[in-house]
Amino acid sequence: MAEETKREQDQTKINTEKQAKLKKQAELDTQDEKIKQEDPKALREKLSNKNSDYVFRLEKELQKQGSMSRADAVAMTNGLLSEIIIAQRHGQPANGLYLASPAIKAEQMLHPKKKPVATPTWQLMVDGALLYLAIFVGLCGILALFQTKNQPYNSQMGILTIASVGILMGIFMVKYNDWLMPQQGKRPSLVKLILRMLAIAVVLFVWMWILQIPALRVINPVLPAVADIVIAAAAYGVRYLFRKHYNIVGSAFAPRPQQHK
Repeated sequence: MAEETKREQDQTKINTEKQAKLKKQAELDTQDEKIKQEDPKALREKLSNKNSDYVFRLEKELQKQGSMSRADAVAMTNGLLSEIIIAQRHGQPANGLYLASPAIKAEQMLHPKKKPVATPTWQLMVDGALLYLAIFVGLCGILALFQTKNQPYNSQMGILTIASVGILMGIFMVKYNDWLMPQQGKRPSLVKLILRMLAIAVVLFVWMWILQIPALRVINPVLPAVADIVIAAAAYGVRYLFRKHYNIVGSAFAPRPQQHK
């Protein structure tokens, strides 16, 4: 009985301490919210000597690096005062809050880093298709240059076969990279990955077989080596302009970061 009473007392004490901590935290949060609403002039009066010196030097750096007036520099630092005061109340000085000297902080404020914009999937697919088109057609053109006189051109595959396989490979590689680094971070199982790769291989081989039908030679001619190389160069040039226009970063050879959509 005495043991149960002691246990209840201990539990009551723990609950009381928890409530006291929660109440204290709520009071701190309320005070922090009030600080965010205060006038910058009032906030400057609350700065410690160390933080006041930091803000003063920061304003000097803003004037120097940004070639701005003191009024503009003060206006920029006004936006930082509330978070500096809140950190100050919790025992953290401004240099510890920003982990940067006034000179570095000024540069960060004047030249903020922009978050990378996610590249749409369709743009990556077009980029990959043009890249693999240039590679496949270019390689076939180079190989055809070294063939004998009896086989002046690439007699195995027509231009439509080479181009379509290259384009499909570029598109499939984007999907393959998505499987390796999916947006939700959940990679498919090894079995599913293998099955998907086999499905891609089957689609490519079936498509190549269909294009080898003699009746399709009219729309799938075998071009001279020089023509293949010209097409490859044109495809790569279009890809360069496409990437530059949409500011695409990265390659179809590498998995995309997870933040891409």
